Amino acid sequence: MFSKFLCALLILIFAGTVTLPAQEEAPLQLLKLGDAIAIALEKSYEMKVARLDKLAAEKNLISAKSNFKMRADATFDLPDFSEDVQETYREGELPVYETRGDIRYQGNLALTQPLPTDGNIRLLGRTYYGGVSYWDDRLQENITRNDVLTSLRLDLNQPLFTLNDLKTNLKRADLRFESAEQRYKREELDIVYNVTAAFFALHRATRELEIANDNVRQQGELAELAQQKYNAGLIPEVEALQLEVDLAQSRAAHVAAEAALARISDQFKQLIGLTFRENVGVMTSFEISRIEVELDQAVQLALESRAEIALEEIQVELAKLEVKQTDALRDFSGVLSAFYDITGVANSDVWSTSKPVDLWNKSLEDMEQRPKNRGIVFSLNVPIWDFGGNKAAVQSAEANLRTQELSLAEMRKTVEREVRDAVRRLRESQSQLEVLDKQEALAKRAYDISVERFNNGDITSQELALDRDRYIDAQVSYLGSYINYQLALADLKRKTMFDFEFGHSMVE
Repeated sequence: MFSKFLCALLILIFAGTVTLPAQEEAPLQLLKLGDAIAIALEKSYEMKVARLDKLAAEKNLISAKSNFKMRADATFDLPDFSEDVQETYREGELPVYETRGDIRYQGNLALTQPLPTDGNIRLLGRTYYGGVSYWDDRLQENITRNDVLTSLRLDLNQPLFTLNDLKTNLKRADLRFESAEQRYKREELDIVYNVTAAFFALHRATRELEIANDNVRQQGELAELAQQKYNAGLIPEVEALQLEVDLAQSRAAHVAAEAALARISDQFKQLIGLTFRENVGVMTSFEISRIEVELDQAVQLALESRAEIALEEIQVELAKLEVKQTDALRDFSGVLSAFYDITGVANSDVWSTSKPVDLWNKSLEDMEQRPKNRGIVFSLNVPIWDFGGNKAAVQSAEANLRTQELSLAEMRKTVEREVRDAVRRLRESQSQLEVLDKQEALAKRAYDISVERFNNGDITSQELALDRDRYIDAQVSYLGSYINYQLALADLKRKTMFDFEFGHSMVE
């Protein structure tokens, strides 16, 4: 008797003195599941990273497409100056040392138009004004001359009989962008599922705290009633002490539930991208709508829409490109190159003027009179023998292609297995939920009856405690089953990329 009383006293002291430090919190904001998902899709770390990855792939595709458009490049030398001593040899004489100087102001403008055939046409305009000088030892004087050159050149360069690298690089960039989009969709659905799991974990912790609150209230009422009965001599002291112990245990469980709620709340805030100072809770209901899912339809939807399959298909296409590019390294190929150039030159020795404008005009006149520069080259590259090096490289690329194809086939099987398992778990959770719903109602009814019987003195506090524990267990079991059902539904949505609850696709 004394040991039970001492135990009750210690528990009462502990439960009454242990309190959480008071913190000033912001007003409570209740979130629905859709609100939490919307916040996470905007603010969560994972989605921020996924958006940046998608942006990088998008800009890479834009860069690849720009390779088909004209480019303009200009270069300038303002000025290009040098002056140094050079050793000069003349026939039949010893070398002499002359100081030579050169200064040039030059501008180049190049317009390059890539061709869809992987070649390019380039128009190059070039002009410069400069001066040259040297020190003549014989004459003991500095001799100078000013020059102007103006030219316009058209170049054609066209690879033949080989892989079109321009289109190949564009296709690779397009595939990588599509891959980034698929990864983004997968990350988005993963975030939706993870937020759903965290949402219902927070809901569970909130509900368990509510159950603990109710238990403390009920135990307090029963302990007060037992004390009154003991004072009236209707029950022995041990009965009253047992209910005091039960009250203390319920208060300790309440403290543990508060701590668990705070911990899970912080995890939830971090996941969806909120600060720890924000005070949020979750709002949901226990309304369940039974959902019928056709297994074959679910499997077909997943095979058509899953990002993992699309990613594997992209890897197969990239492996095919790698085989083509490797094989083209030692393929028969050719290059057609041609140019047409018009150039005009004027210098101060001929025209007796050093004015840049006069020399510029004379160079334009000379451009019309001087014979045009032109040329064409057609070259062929015929691989003969490389000791089987390229053949081995091609076989290696083909082996990688077969690996990717096997990986695609295996991914299809994995997706089908995951969907079959998800449908089975949904059906199992639906069935279990119905059973536990009835079990909770029955446990509540039994507990209410036991309370009445205890009030009438028909049962002891131990028997009442057993029915109370059964009712609490039934509440927790139903809560867990409800959450398992919601997670099974969310997992099926993620696995099939289809919302069976509202009947629409998740990829449109």
